[in-house]
Amino acid sequence: MAEGSILFIGVFAALYFMVLVASQMRIRGQSTSLSEFFVASRSIKLPAAIATLGATEIGLITIAYNAQKGFGAGFSAFHIGIAALVGCLFVGLTGFVVAPLRRTGVLTVPEFYEKRFGRDIRLIGGTIMVLAGVLNMGLFLKVAAIYILPFLPPEVGGASIEIIMVVLLGIAVSYTAFGGMRAVIVTDILQFILMAFGLIALAIYLTDIVPLSEAISTVQSLKGEGGFNPLLSEGFGADYILWMVIVAGVASAAIWPTALSRALCIEDEKTTKQAYLVSSVLFAGRMILPAFLGILAFTYFARNGAGAVALEGDAKLAATAQFMAEVLPAWLAGLAVVVFFASFMSTQDGYLFCWASIISRDIIGVITGRIEDEGFQKRWTRIFIVLIALYELYWGLIYTGSEDVWNYIAITGSIYFSSGIVLLAGGLYWKGATRFGAWGALILGLSAVLAFGPIKDWAGFGGWSEAQIGFLSIGLSCFGLVAGSLLERSFMSRDG
Repeated sequence: MAEGSILFIGVFAALYFMVLVASQMRIRGQSTSLSEFFVASRSIKLPAAIATLGATEIGLITIAYNAQKGFGAGFSAFHIGIAALVGCLFVGLTGFVVAPLRRTGVLTVPEFYEKRFGRDIRLIGGTIMVLAGVLNMGLFLKVAAIYILPFLPPEVGGASIEIIMVVLLGIAVSYTAFGGMRAVIVTDILQFILMAFGLIALAIYLTDIVPLSEAISTVQSLKGEGGFNPLLSEGFGADYILWMVIVAGVASAAIWPTALSRALCIEDEKTTKQAYLVSSVLFAGRMILPAFLGILAFTYFARNGAGAVALEGDAKLAATAQFMAEVLPAWLAGLAVVVFFASFMSTQDGYLFCWASIISRDIIGVITGRIEDEGFQKRWTRIFIVLIALYELYWGLIYTGSEDVWNYIAITGSIYFSSGIVLLAGGLYWKGATRFGAWGALILGLSAVLAFGPIKDWAGFGGWSEAQIGFLSIGLSCFGLVAGSLLERSFMSRDG
């Protein structure tokens, strides 16, 4: 660790929190309606829309798992960012899902399920959505702690870092619960600016420490052609690349509720498409830039011999952070930690608010019949923001799965979007889709859980990759929607 970095961490952190508090003070008292609380009165303009999309999807978990991919796979990991660019660009050019969904006027994604298929689909679909989303964020706090620990002196590490992350989580919970979506967006703007400049500054400085030419030659020497070609890289391949177009691109931009909820806040449909067009570059950069830092870390450790880069588990995940902690000057190390703090919180607020609002509005609200009760909705959203945060603390301590972090994110996310992409696209673009078909899509889409290691082995899918199981679950969900809808329409025509 660079000498004196703890002082700079304190100084930069104090400045960051002062600006954070000031930004929140400016919007006090604005959350006076359900529309304002859940979708910021649909008033978000293009610059803010780009910033909030970027900030929510560039969390510390994103930096960590992409750096892990770059460290392990070399330049071939860049294909994930290219896939994200292609998928998000497609959404921006066509308005796929985001444009027609915004026209419906819904406040949450499951609300569309009711408009299109019925209240029971809203309830069950929202439940599946929350299950996937809350599982998805289960490792956020644990990974954040692992990633920041190398920057701290031994006497501050260990349990102290967990305390620091709990404090950050508590701050995110506070302003998210009381300020609603507008508080999240205002904070995202601040965090996006800090993250953008901070990550670019880190990349420029670290490339001076480890030249690009050295990184290329090291990857070529130790990883061979697989270090550049994802078709030849272990763990990737053609099916994985195509799966990334769906997961990192289309699903992340147009199907995943934390991003899709931003589309519902933007002032009009034209601006929504423009925001996604610009954000396609951000979706690519959030994958490629951290992966590049991981490659520089791999090269740095390779200077000490090939054995130094044969890392596994938490050591491999934290390798890039360890590299930065060793080579950055004190002031830049301090700035890096505060950038990581900001990236952690930018994902926390958006995710906490998204899942809590769905529980309150689309599950409890549906069950109790109090969907439009303003006080009830705000109260229960705030309660579940706190409860989800507590779950995150618990899950981060007990989960010990064998997947790398990105694969865990993709697998848990697919529990929802395997059926979500089918229900949204089918409901918005196919007039023949019916309630019975929606049930079929939801039930068969749950086959995505087969990608979890223990379940995969138990069910006899041990030889299948996560990508192959993902395609299978989407295919089964499509079959459920089409077959169920055709059957229902057939029976209805007979009864008629």
